[in-house]
Amino acid sequence: MTRAVAFAVAMALSALLGTAPALAERRVYTYFIMHPLYGQIGTLTDTLDRSPEGMRITARLRITVELLGIVVYRQDTDTIEIMRGNRLMSLESASNKDGQHAEVHGEVRGDRFTVNATGGLFSGPATTFPSDPWVLTRAGAATIVYTDTGRIAKVYISGGDHSAAFANGTLVSARHFIVMGDKRQEVWLDDRGVPIMFRSIEDGTPIDFVLQNATQVAGVVLMAPSKRLVLAMPERGR
Repeated sequence: MTRAVAFAVAMALSALLGTAPALAERRVYTYFIMHPLYGQIGTLTDTLDRSPEGMRITARLRITVELLGIVVYRQDTDTIEIMRGNRLMSLESASNKDGQHAEVHGEVRGDRFTVNATGGLFSGPATTFPSDPWVLTRAGAATIVYTDTGRIAKVYISGGDHSAAFANGTLVSARHFIVMGDKRQEVWLDDRGVPIMFRSIEDGTPIDFVLQNATQVAGVVLMAPSKRLVLAMPERGR
């Protein structure tokens, strides 16, 4: 059995055994991933399953960078985060970056969040939360775990004030947060707490994740492709 198959089986068993909360409400959000030079380089699909017991966040990241028709970089990452209230209880992810496979297995053990990853063993306080804009709610010092590597780091979150943003030609109010750690990240949340855009600075290059419009299908909210969202920002940072 390959590691990828073993990971999929483990995820299925986890759901069957009740590790994940029972489904009560499911919403699916799709983000376009925008590079300043290569344009759209991929998509991120976040599926949020909420129930009275907690929330499961399933993320599917697909990136392909081409230059003159030749693929120069490819990344596929699948992640499952289990939340109980505001606490991260478990994290599972599998990544393939240019053919290099990596896995992350993390969980709360007592007063610690421990991670066994391809890149090593990591440990942080039980209050460690994932590097995920969906769980960003306040400013201040925090400890996060990077979902694709399992590495745990301290960050400082600032901002949270409302600013104006244009979403598909409509002016909306969004809370703007800045996360400073090993790298700079920014998040814009609408009045429902939905990330309408977030940005990560990778080796000095801003990579934008831009949310698409929502449509309702059989009780499931699907975020479908639409016009790119443009934010009214004083300067580009990150």
